[in-house]
Amino acid sequence: MDLSRYHKHGECIVMHRSMALVAGLAAALLTPSAPAAAADPAVCHVGYVTNGDSWSFNGQITITNTSGLTLYGWTLRFALPAGQTLRSGWEATFTVTGQEVTAKSLAYNSDVLSGKSVSVGFHASGDVKGPYPAEFRINDNLCTTGPA
Repeated sequence: MDLSRYHKHGECIVMHRSMALVAGLAAALLTPSAPAAAADPAVCHVGYVTNGDSWSFNGQITITNTSGLTLYGWTLRFALPAGQTLRSGWEATFTVTGQEVTAKSLAYNSDVLSGKSVSVGFHASGDVKGPYPAEFRINDNLCTTGPA
């Protein structure tokens, strides 16, 4: 805004600046905000099933690549609920820290085409009727979950 023509009338400058401020504030408040960005679609789906008794159980985890791209190498992370302890695993290299379980792909199952799946399994102590892990992540991406 050119204020050079208002040099003699200081109060007009203030008035015009105030009006500009009010107009800008009104425009900001009345302009509809952009819609919230949609959540990133999951790049993976994990199916989780168990079989056992009140002392121990086997778990099968089926990882499906839903990303639209080939997955070259994967790391699965999840936490077993309290009272369940991983004893052994297969079809991946398993490590455990407390309740946190990490399973890393092996050379022969590391590449997963889009729409394809790979399965891993484990043996754990604890009650099979205990709760399922709260979430599963592949390469730090949260997966959708459901039956295997």
